[in-house]
Amino acid sequence: MRMRLRLRLHYLLDAKLLSHQHGSITSDVNQKNIAIIGAGFAGLASATLLARAGHRVTVHEKFTKPAAIGAGILIQPTGLAAMRVLGIEEEILRHGAKVDWLWGVTPQGRTVIDIRYESWRAGAYGVGVHRGVLFNALWKAATEAGVIIITGHEIETLSEIESAHDLTIIADGAHSRTRAQTGLKVRTRLYPWGAAWAVLPDLDRVYSNTLLQWYDRAEKMFGIMPTGLQPDSATPVVSLFWSLHSARYDTWRARGLDAWKDEVLKLNPKACDLMAQICSIEQLTWARYYDVVMPKYHTDRVVVIGDAAHATSPQLGQGTNLALTDAVALAHCVKTADSVAHALMNYTTARKQHLHFYSQASRLLTPVFQSDQRLLPWLRDKLMATSSRWPIARDINRQTLVGVRQGWFKGEIEN
Repeated sequence: MRMRLRLRLHYLLDAKLLSHQHGSITSDVNQKNIAIIGAGFAGLASATLLARAGHRVTVHEKFTKPAAIGAGILIQPTGLAAMRVLGIEEEILRHGAKVDWLWGVTPQGRTVIDIRYESWRAGAYGVGVHRGVLFNALWKAATEAGVIIITGHEIETLSEIESAHDLTIIADGAHSRTRAQTGLKVRTRLYPWGAAWAVLPDLDRVYSNTLLQWYDRAEKMFGIMPTGLQPDSATPVVSLFWSLHSARYDTWRARGLDAWKDEVLKLNPKACDLMAQICSIEQLTWARYYDVVMPKYHTDRVVVIGDAAHATSPQLGQGTNLALTDAVALAHCVKTADSVAHALMNYTTARKQHLHFYSQASRLLTPVFQSDQRLLPWLRDKLMATSSRWPIARDINRQTLVGVRQGWFKGEIEN
C-alpha cells in the first residue's frame, strides 16, 4: 500500500504543483529570470519546479561533469512526498530499496535502536537509494522542464549574477563560496568525526529492508544500508560506513586493511562476505561533515537553500529530505506571493522551525554516536531502546525519524 503523507507543510500537497506538464509550460507576465548556483539535489529540484511554473531558470555548476558523490542515502516519507511533487517518486522506487526497520546493537547484543516505520503509519517506509540514481532523476527532470544548465562555471562573485536576475538561489552546498556574500548571518563548523564508506554489490539481497548498525561505545560504528540498484545497472548494492575521528584517519589507513576488517568483524561477524569484496583501502572513500546554521535564509532577491543553509551531521539522515522539501517550499512561495521579496520572506517563515529542529537534534545526537565520550554512549545503551517504548519518547523518536517533527515542544506536522 502506498503511504500518503499528510503534512501541514502544505506546499508538498499543492495541487497545481503536482500537475506538472513536461515541455508545455505557458509563460505569463509574471515570468521571472532566476539563477541557481549549484546543480546538487536542492538546486536541480528547485530549478525543475520553477521552470515548470513558467520561469526562465539557469543553473550554474562549477563542475564540468557534475555527479553525485557519496554512498547511499535514506529517503524518508517527507523526501518521498517531495519526490511525488517532482514527479520522480516512481523512478526512485523502481531503483531504490524499501527500508522498513532501523536496528542498532552493541557487541554484547544490547539493542540500542529498534524503530519500525509501520509503528508510525501503516504502510510507511523509507527508501535506500544510490546518490547517482537520485541525481540522474533530478537532472533528467530539470532538462525536460527546460532548465538551462551551464557547467564548468563557478560563480566567484554573487553580484555578477544577482544584478541580472529577479531571483538568485544559492544551492552550492556546505562549502558555499557565495553564501557569505549575501551579508546574512551564518555559523559553520566542521565536525571532528567523519566516515569511511563504500558501495558494494549484494547480489543475493542479503541486506534488505533493514538499516543495520553496530556500536562499540561512540568510538566505533559500523553500518550497512540497502541501497537499491547501482546507477544505470541492475546490480543490487548496499552502502557500508565506518565511523572515524579525522585525527585518526591517517593512522587508520597506515594500520592497513586487515586490521580494519578485524575490527569490523568483531562488531559484526556476519559481515565477512562483504568484507571479502574489499581488497584495497582505496575502495573506501573518506567523508567529513559540516554543521551550518543560519537564522535567516533570504535577502530581498537572494535565498540560500539545501546544505548551503543547514548542513548537518548524518546522524538523523535528513539532509537530502530537507533539501528536497526546501525546493518544493520555495516553488510554492514564489508561486503564491505577489513579489520575490514577499516570497522569500514567506520561505524563511515556512522553513525555519522545521530546519532548526533537525539542525539542533542532529547536533545533540552526534556525540552520542560519534565521540570519545564514555557517559553518553553508556546512557544511550542503557536507555535509548527502553525509552522508545514510553509513549512520549516513542512518538518523538518516530516523528523525528520520518522527518515530520516540527519542534521540541511541538508534535507532528500533519493536518
